[in-house]
Amino acid sequence: MLTTALPDNIQSSVVIGAALAGLWLSGRYIHETLVDRTTCLPDLEHLGEQTKTKYQGKAIVCGGSFAGLMTARVLTDHFDEVVVIESEETFENGGRKGTNLMQHNQLHAFGVLVLSAWRKLWPDADDYIKAADGRISLCNNNLYYGRTVRLPPGYKHEWANFCRPTAEAVLRQMTRTHPRIRFIHGSVTGLIPSKDGSDTVVGVTYKLANSNEEQPLDGTFVVDATGLACRGSKWIESIGYQSPRRDYYDPFGAYTTAVVQLTPEAIAKIPWPKPYSEVDWILAVPCEVGFETRSNYITRWDGDRISFLQSTFNDMEPTPRTKAEVYAWARSLPMEPWQETLLNVMEEDIEEMEIHRCRLGQFYHLRYDLSKRLPQNFVVLGDAFMKFNPVYGQGGTKACMDVCALDGVLRRARRGNQPHQPVPKNITSAFLKKATPRAVGIMDFNKALDYPWGNTSIHFPGDTPTQGAMLLSWWKQVAVAMSYSDKVYGM
Repeated sequence: MLTTALPDNIQSSVVIGAALAGLWLSGRYIHETLVDRTTCLPDLEHLGEQTKTKYQGKAIVCGGSFAGLMTARVLTDHFDEVVVIESEETFENGGRKGTNLMQHNQLHAFGVLVLSAWRKLWPDADDYIKAADGRISLCNNNLYYGRTVRLPPGYKHEWANFCRPTAEAVLRQMTRTHPRIRFIHGSVTGLIPSKDGSDTVVGVTYKLANSNEEQPLDGTFVVDATGLACRGSKWIESIGYQSPRRDYYDPFGAYTTAVVQLTPEAIAKIPWPKPYSEVDWILAVPCEVGFETRSNYITRWDGDRISFLQSTFNDMEPTPRTKAEVYAWARSLPMEPWQETLLNVMEEDIEEMEIHRCRLGQFYHLRYDLSKRLPQNFVVLGDAFMKFNPVYGQGGTKACMDVCALDGVLRRARRGNQPHQPVPKNITSAFLKKATPRAVGIMDFNKALDYPWGNTSIHFPGDTPTQGAMLLSWWKQVAVAMSYSDKVYGM
């Protein structure tokens, strides 16, 4: 060996140096692997980049909500034609004329990842958001865990704030600007299996709105973005595949969203902590097992509206039904003096309050990742395969993570420089391998928050009511303390 010709002290240095280099490379590999497995950051970096080659045929997106619209835009980087089939009629401005969506009028958060993805897919996204009276600001919801969490010095991450109907209208407006995306107002009724015996589909069947006539639409790639309806599990079962196992839990939660329209006089009376045009999230007081069974979130929507979200779990207390109950609930939880003034002014000066009450329902994971056979050009994403607790505001983030995973898989699957390549036979498996662990990480966070509520019904095999709760409780304390000081618990 080369080292045998060197003095002993140099041999030792070479061996130690080689060992340290090996450790550094191993650590870097493990770090990059974990980042790719648990986050979408590596895929987000390339989102929206133009590709030199495309896949053959037409991509079909079933469903036109958040996940479906973002997916349609992403697929234009990989297919020459993309068709979105959505069942609900929309206005020219992109808004829905009517909807069965449970959370359509409820509070939503469009976090750092959502805004980052929109900016990559649509470079003029900020203009659309501001034109709709949405606000782009530092991501800060004034979270309260014993004391308010502070933003660290130099924090630069931004998010967008507006209500769900406005956000969806903006997203649909941006999607409609793309020349290779076509919209069909109708409902998908099933998948068309390949006749050659391969695990592929060759399109979908659908019915136009107000029509009972079923017709085919050919396609080489199909995405199920049907949300809570989870149509894909029924479609694959109807063509001979096994429907995926459904794991779920139910914390028996409910929440109320109340909306108040501010008047110019009311706006002038309130001692806003910053210029009114910059006000977005006002307060976030979450539930916490062992301390508080109720939550209170207050934010400013577009159109000079203030929105409350007030929730509880295990049916411990009925959520507010009236204006008086909304204000009483809010005052019973921590808030700053200026926020109390906000409540006083609204209660005294503004008579009208729009109130929506909602049951949370079950949160589930359709285990497509455990299926032995699936069509390999059919992908299920968004709420169509996993639903989180909406109180934590992670649905949009989950949709972005799925879209980034799909984009990453389609980019890596290309072979050679053919202008139009056949869709690879393993896209579904590759997508599930990438998207599932990322989504499971968020689901585990939700479980740790929701399981400890006494009567939560748990139907995830092997799970226990206390799993992860102690670690999460400790970490929340650390996170709050670290926003005040870098020296926390000996770190």
